[in-house]
Amino acid sequence: MDQRLVVTLFCVLGSCHDGSTGLDTNRIVERWFQPQSGFGRARPAVNGNVVIFGAGDGQIVARTIASGSPLWSTLVDADGIKGANLLVRSNVVVAPSVFRTTALDAQTGQILWKYEAPLDTVGAAPGSARPGMVIDSRIDADNDMVFIPAWGASVSAVDIRSGAVRWIWQPGVMSGDSATSGVFASGSMGVKVTGDTVFATLWHFTNRLGGTSEPWLVAIQKTSGVELWRLQLPLEGSGVLVESAPALFQNLVIVHSLSARTFAVDRSTRQVVWQFSASGHTVSTLAGPEVAGSHVYVDAGDGAIYQLRGSDGTVEWRGVFGVATTRDMLVTDTRVIFPTGTELHVIDRSTGNEVSVTVEPHSSDPLFGSAAASSGGLVFITVFGGAWCFVVPYRNAFGRSAQRKRRTRNAGLCIDSTSLSMSSVVSTTPLISCGVAPVRSDRSLAKKRGSE
Repeated sequence: MDQRLVVTLFCVLGSCHDGSTGLDTNRIVERWFQPQSGFGRARPAVNGNVVIFGAGDGQIVARTIASGSPLWSTLVDADGIKGANLLVRSNVVVAPSVFRTTALDAQTGQILWKYEAPLDTVGAAPGSARPGMVIDSRIDADNDMVFIPAWGASVSAVDIRSGAVRWIWQPGVMSGDSATSGVFASGSMGVKVTGDTVFATLWHFTNRLGGTSEPWLVAIQKTSGVELWRLQLPLEGSGVLVESAPALFQNLVIVHSLSARTFAVDRSTRQVVWQFSASGHTVSTLAGPEVAGSHVYVDAGDGAIYQLRGSDGTVEWRGVFGVATTRDMLVTDTRVIFPTGTELHVIDRSTGNEVSVTVEPHSSDPLFGSAAASSGGLVFITVFGGAWCFVVPYRNAFGRSAQRKRRTRNAGLCIDSTSLSMSSVVSTTPLISCGVAPVRSDRSLAKKRGSE
């Protein structure tokens, strides 16, 4: 299947625009655009005056921030760079792809090591199991170790310089597994390291086909890999319920599900301190929670980004933009920036008003492949066929009270963004919802999952 179609189906999101193509020069000031093959899904990583991109053909490309000129390019995986983020620590670039994670020297691009997670054996015929998948996984690291979540489920701690495995955490038999049919499918797709603890989100099927599933938050001791505690979140659903990484606000661990539920868990008491959902949410949300200052930002599945007070989840503003995010958000000092498939949106952090909307530049095949990164007032993002850099928009293009009326289309669904309700944003209904399982580009693996 064409990779662009796979991503479109996976996101189940696409936006209509007014028919124009290229840049809206009144709102976005381009710094540079450099062609590269296909598109990478990973958020770029900034390392001093260099920004690292992943490409659709499996190349990792280091570019100068000033012009985007390539400094080096290394092929790491012919299947493409499909993890959710790249990172740089201790002069090492780490890039998850499909079934492996690769580390490179940040100065030369030389491959230092490759790592494959433990085999994902659930539903696999004897001898056919493959390593746990890392597509759309959010990795994290300190200066010594990189922490890799994978389907299977597992979290691996790998020495960032040598690639030596320090420890591997796996959940074992969980409460929802049945004795007669063994363990059910599970996966971890997001981790966050802080101090001496690694927090990981985990989804777990409670029947063979994933018709019912549950989300978990797990705390792991950073140096030993010993599980400190695990908490099943009060949410019922199906499929992959949570894929984003946790975010941290003071003593709270923030978890956001694909079904648009947000939970704040006190890491000391292991209690849910507050939770949030928008009434009438209709779509799954791929962006994870973001924390900046005293605020938490979430896509609530009702066509709007919310700024919540970190301490108690109170809504501070609601910014209407359309249907749903297709990658994680970038929160700068003044803006919230995120793609919705074929559009890139910029929202003012102080008001929630939309500052800018643009389509992909330099291409008739519009798709924003990655989340954005930023440094020094510049934004970097992977688009189909290129790496793009622009200046963070500094002024509002739309009036303070204006809402741009546009149609947003997704698989036959069109929504007029001015018709979305602003009232009753907190729901107290029972927590019953559905997740969305990622579409896999590997056909044999997709067939495997479909037969469970």
